[in-house]
Amino acid sequence: MLVTHSLRIATLVLASLTILLVSIEASAQNVGGVFGPKVTPGSKAAELRVAVAPESDGRPSRVVSRFHYQQSVTDNLRLRAVVQGADTLNSDFDFDLVQFEAQYQFLNREENGFDSAFRVDLLLGDDRPNLVSFNWTSDIPLSEKWTARALILAQLQFGDNRNNGIFLQTRSSLRYQVNSIYNLQVQSFNTYGSTADFPDFRNQNHSVGPAVSAKLGDGWSMEASTLFGLTDATSDVDFRLFIAKSF
Repeated sequence: MLVTHSLRIATLVLASLTILLVSIEASAQNVGGVFGPKVTPGSKAAELRVAVAPESDGRPSRVVSRFHYQQSVTDNLRLRAVVQGADTLNSDFDFDLVQFEAQYQFLNREENGFDSAFRVDLLLGDDRPNLVSFNWTSDIPLSEKWTARALILAQLQFGDNRNNGIFLQTRSSLRYQVNSIYNLQVQSFNTYGSTADFPDFRNQNHSVGPAVSAKLGDGWSMEASTLFGLTDATSDVDFRLFIAKSF
């Protein structure tokens, strides 16, 4: 048992060091996730997400941090509150946004063959447009080991800094369950812009990269991921570390 626990902790430390070492060329941060549809009755959890970008193109080194708490209030409905901020080597932590989410799972694998859910987000930002996001997410099992996940996000901005149109995103992942502890993924993030004036492909944000997730015991879990930019408007590489605790 001690050896197994030590191996899990070593995996977390190794992933963290990999993120810090390889992120030397990073220029931006993405702390979004390819979130799943599953709502577990009676569950409570907290998660910390961190993305690091060293100095690049005249921008100071920057750390983006996000923390959320979530709780299932019925068998199908989960609520979440998010706070996010950033700091640099030359400044203190700066508030970025708060976000409130309500996710309702309306299909489950046991009865329908796959899991599916709607989620509505309200984001209130500092020095950025506020928005309401309407999201759909599904997990589709391909085999005993393989699962595909697909998301669609449609966002409307409001407030003084709002922009016109519906802002569209898609996210996806292909996950391989190695065993009861580890899984491997390929993740994709795609931001297309506003329906009022779609930019051409090179000015959209598209990235893809690998991720590894592990259960560390006692309700702890982690995910380490890397995203490589596919367009001029996307940062060359983003590295993220998510650490969660279930209660």
